Amino acid sequence: MPTTTVRAADSAEAMDEVIARLGPDALILSTVKKNGMVEITATTDPVPPRLPKAERTKIEEPAEDAAETGAAVQAPARVVEPDVTPDSDKVVPIAAHRDKTAAEPAPKPESKGKMANFGKLFSSRMNPATSPAPVALSEGKAEARNPVDRVTLASPNDVLRADRLVIVGQIGAGKSVLALQLAAQEAQKGRDVQVSFVGASHADGAFLSTKARILGCPVGHADLDSIRRAPRSGMLEIIVISGRAPLSEAAIDALVEQDNSRVVLVLPFGLRRRAIIGQAGTYRALDPVVALSRRAGDDLEAEDLTYLADAGLPLTWISATKSVVHALTAVERDWLAEQLPPEIPAQVRSLYAQEPSDGGQS
Repeated sequence: MPTTTVRAADSAEAMDEVIARLGPDALILSTVKKNGMVEITATTDPVPPRLPKAERTKIEEPAEDAAETGAAVQAPARVVEPDVTPDSDKVVPIAAHRDKTAAEPAPKPESKGKMANFGKLFSSRMNPATSPAPVALSEGKAEARNPVDRVTLASPNDVLRADRLVIVGQIGAGKSVLALQLAAQEAQKGRDVQVSFVGASHADGAFLSTKARILGCPVGHADLDSIRRAPRSGMLEIIVISGRAPLSEAAIDALVEQDNSRVVLVLPFGLRRRAIIGQAGTYRALDPVVALSRRAGDDLEAEDLTYLADAGLPLTWISATKSVVHALTAVERDWLAEQLPPEIPAQVRSLYAQEPSDGGQS
């Protein structure tokens, strides 16, 4: 069976069938797709040398006898095609063909502006379990790179240019403290600030209301309709969304269309990777920035930054929950490097991994 044609549901199955019939040294002559099936033609015959293309040859048929017809009629020219031989430049070995079919297609260019957010929103709605998140580095490459270099930083000045900040996160993450810290910081700069709380119970916003009044910031209990309305320019509106009543799809749709609103996702120190990626998937369409909340006694770990990088979340602030004033840090890369504990050399780690000696008493 020097030449054969196989059909299968996909190229991988078809290639396996070709190898089973002709062996791994077979050459691929053609690959086409017909009626949803992949059709591969392969051969084990040696490829003949490439021949120059022959020109079409016209063979003139003799005209009929003029005496019989009364006029000489020229018969149509018959075209003789040369024999077709496989083109050695187009015959692909199986190994090269397999690499070609296994290669991933080039990524489509990403949309910019609002359409990019709508695409993320649509994907996350259609399949929430696999919400679009940036592809993380493989385990070896991720460990080879410093987590400080891997994590993306978002400028706080760019975030604070918005007229509205919507603060989201799980219950107890530190959203209210962050809102007060931002309100105090911007009020000291002379900016008008209003703080609002969206939640199922007014009692949930009691702490926020009391402290905000001390700062001289107007406080109110808002609803989701207030989020759908565009923010007023000329002042900073900070809206805290209760973890008991997360944003609805209608509110997310409205925020996607607002160019002068930004979402801040509050994540506490020490959160697990799965939880961070889950939070990222919930708010992916809103392009949130992250504020890490730090309680007394908490230390920044490399995993905190690594998991943010894996989830594709940009870091902007670190909020110390012990205080409202002078407790909000705008993150810079050099400062992050100073906060991380020194890395233990591999030789030292290997000593801890060794089993203790029995002193030769065995």
